[in-house]
Amino acid sequence: MYLVRKGQPDAAKKVVNRVLAANGVQTLTDDVELVTANRPSGAETSIFSDMLRSRTIGVLAVWFLVSLSYYGVFVWVPGQLATEGFGFVRGYGFLVILALAQIPGYALAAWGVEAIGRRVTLLGFLLLSAAGCALFAAASSAGVVAFALILMSFALLGTWGALYAFTPELYPTHLRGTGMGTASAMARLGGILAPSLLGFVFAKGFGFAIGAFALLLLLAAAALLMVKTETRDQAIA
Repeated sequence: MYLVRKGQPDAAKKVVNRVLAANGVQTLTDDVELVTANRPSGAETSIFSDMLRSRTIGVLAVWFLVSLSYYGVFVWVPGQLATEGFGFVRGYGFLVILALAQIPGYALAAWGVEAIGRRVTLLGFLLLSAAGCALFAAASSAGVVAFALILMSFALLGTWGALYAFTPELYPTHLRGTGMGTASAMARLGGILAPSLLGFVFAKGFGFAIGAFALLLLLAAAALLMVKTETRDQAIA
């Protein structure tokens, strides 16, 4: 959007003014009106157009696979572990620890996307999440199981943080909402399918299921390689 001097405030300006006021920023004056910018001539018209297709397929695959793994780890694994003699994972205290482990994951992702880049930060968290799953699959003691779960909680939430920073920057302004909305829909699809698909995987064995999570995250890392763009310090159209 851009501003032109008009004279009649519109509904969009009222919303913008509420946001500005809530953030302690000076609101727009009455003689300013928000006008939707026209799509640039020759700009891409779809997130699946020639220039954007590869990055779209790659990032949508990442959203889907990460969501599938995330819900598998935090929905199925605790209950399954309780039946295996690791009931502490469902205790309130340990759940608090898992939640607290997410905070530094987000913080490190926030630092990484600005300091070293969106793409490499996301790739690093995907590989770290897969490593956490691999460690979990090899765990034979309660201490290692607890550490692996904490590592997965830390890494998976860092993955989400990097994804949310990176995805919208892959698209020009007029397609950004579509790109981000489609990515979010893929995450919802992964969350919907997780109970049934992963229930089938768990029926094959607990170790097999955890190995499947690691494989899904490695596939997500491979899908990210389809996204060749790094948006750090780059102007966005």
